[in-house]
Amino acid sequence: MALQERASEMIDCHTHTITDDDSTPENRAERADQLRRQGEALGVEKFVMIGRTGNTVEECCRYNGEVAAYQREHSDLIYGWARAHPAWEDEAVAEFRRAVQEDGLVGLKHHFGSTQIQITDERFYALAEAAVEMDVPVISHVMNRHPDEVRETEASSWHVAELAESFPTLKFISGHIAAGGYWEHRIKEIQDYDNVYLDLSGSNCEAGVVEMAAEYLGTERLIYGSDGWFIPCVGKLEAADLTPEEKVEIGYKFEELLADNVPTKYSEAELAEKRAATLARFEAIEDGYDETIVDANSFIGAWPYRPFAKTADELAERMERRGVDRALVSSMEAIFYQDPHQGNHELAAAVEGREDRFIPVATVDPTMPAWKRDLEECLGDLGMEAVKLLPLYHDYAPNDDAAKACLDYCAERDVPVIICGPLEDQRGRHTTHDIRGEDDIRRDFFSSEQVDQLIELLRDCPETDVVIADAWNHADRIKEETTEVRPEGVRYRNRVRTGKTLFTLGDFYMWWPYQGEEVIDHFGTEHLVTGTQLPFKAFDSHYFAKYLPVDEAEKDRVRGGNVLALLE
Repeated sequence: MALQERASEMIDCHTHTITDDDSTPENRAERADQLRRQGEALGVEKFVMIGRTGNTVEECCRYNGEVAAYQREHSDLIYGWARAHPAWEDEAVAEFRRAVQEDGLVGLKHHFGSTQIQITDERFYALAEAAVEMDVPVISHVMNRHPDEVRETEASSWHVAELAESFPTLKFISGHIAAGGYWEHRIKEIQDYDNVYLDLSGSNCEAGVVEMAAEYLGTERLIYGSDGWFIPCVGKLEAADLTPEEKVEIGYKFEELLADNVPTKYSEAELAEKRAATLARFEAIEDGYDETIVDANSFIGAWPYRPFAKTADELAERMERRGVDRALVSSMEAIFYQDPHQGNHELAAAVEGREDRFIPVATVDPTMPAWKRDLEECLGDLGMEAVKLLPLYHDYAPNDDAAKACLDYCAERDVPVIICGPLEDQRGRHTTHDIRGEDDIRRDFFSSEQVDQLIELLRDCPETDVVIADAWNHADRIKEETTEVRPEGVRYRNRVRTGKTLFTLGDFYMWWPYQGEEVIDHFGTEHLVTGTQLPFKAFDSHYFAKYLPVDEAEKDRVRGGNVLALLE
């Protein structure tokens, strides 16, 4: 199925300008053209743009004017949010009213980063009151963080509830439900406030977040948004276990919040036509992907902190729904058992007779006594075909001598090794759960120190075939340091790995389709595999192979060919 045929159409309520200069029509046209091209690739037809606040009322007025110019010059593509700093008090309210009534902006955006005022502050209440009077929505950054990371002026869901009680007719959008915090708390805290909506934006695309929000709030209180994470957030909605009709409702919900006097607001007839077309597209993706896909980094078992798919049957059902043919699976329980090998036995029992679907992977803690004997049992009697290391959970540094011994042994046995980083965003980790390097891992990838250690491990064990999961933006450096011959000052770096060095593409966090060109330039297809951390993540949010600018044969290498070649 072609990329354009797979896309849905919707309105993105949460998009930043993120440009150096919006002051000229030419610069605005370049940014609008970028949005238009990427929106066409992803099926997003309108963006609600957020500009800057500035340090003075005069600066804010100028920035609001630039966003208004985007809206005026590209009215088929862009709506605009107004900005105002609550600390300016009466002047803030006056600028907000001017931006809406004169510039035509559609509502107010608040962010604690540029306006260090809580949404329950009386100075913000004045802006909320103005929004109610003008019948325009307000969107705010909201985050329920781990207790160690709470920020005084950053809104959390209990602030949202307090605001909603004070202004029951305010149309309030709680920004990016999945941006790294406790989304379960956020959903339950605001479930009784019908005037509060959640947008789906944010970098985190954990399985179940959209479904839980729909269960507690109804899809009528969910709004599509990206906060700049375009591919992941489109995928988040596409992968959700909702009906096509419910997805369409979420995709166009923002239109219902617009004031009637917005000139580019769709008429009822236009909206009905667009909904019908989008419904057809969502129906077309219900059966998942047609191509052969092998996921290189999946798990079976129970995660202690969230009810992700636990059993082989549940994982198989999720794979079937999205069109994933096979998966390299390891034991979830082996992450937490004192003796990981017990989890290997449970995994072998769970996948027995289902070799057509699951390829079992042995979880090894090389600091555990008798790990070699356990591994031999896995490779022999238990029929496992690869090894998984989780140094952060088994509490050893990636370059520990034990890890090097394990990689060398796997090279002798011609067995590939998958090395995993954190499996969840650390900003929303359970309060009793810390992992090594947590202070330097804000999200769900290796810290800079761990990358140094990982590079040492790979360079010291050059013959082992490895798959690196959770490398994120460190992947470029890892590849360069371990696989590329290059000059470095007066030195010539030519000690490179002879084993395969592969990276799970799903961890790169591509957010624009055009970034596929950068990935191919840096990695080619020979260093990439599909790996989406099933059942943790929404598959479509991390299935980037379809966006790579290569032919189908090369995409097939990434979809499954490269990882299967490791197992031959």
